[in-house]
Amino acid sequence: MDEAERLADRVAIIDRGKIVAIGSVEELKRLVGRDVVYLKVKGRFKGVEHTKLPDGKIKVDVENAMAFIPKLFELASKKGFKILEIEYRRPTLNDVFLHLTGREIRDERGGSIKEIIARRMRAFTTIIYR
Repeated sequence: MDEAERLADRVAIIDRGKIVAIGSVEELKRLVGRDVVYLKVKGRFKGVEHTKLPDGKIKVDVENAMAFIPKLFELASKKGFKILEIEYRRPTLNDVFLHLTGREIRDERGGSIKEIIARRMRAFTTIIYR
């Protein structure tokens, strides 16, 4: 999946022999949802819809993390909280597969994850790469 993400113009997600989605990597990722920003703050975090996590971090779903993060620092300055830690995560093609099929990529024949991915990539090659 990593190779497809880096190299393919268009990707087809195949589940049990049927194409369940096809499009550019970014189009498919938008099916899953948005970017997620995780942060740890000192002070009261306010001004943005968020979820508090059990580990003390705050989770914020955003359309574009790279555009949101600079605005977050401006907000921190205005609202009086300090950002101690920040990271973000974008959806991956693995997330797309899980979202569309309800399961992780796996193979009934077993084998190591590298063997499974290699078999899947060989099977997808004619559809993925253009």
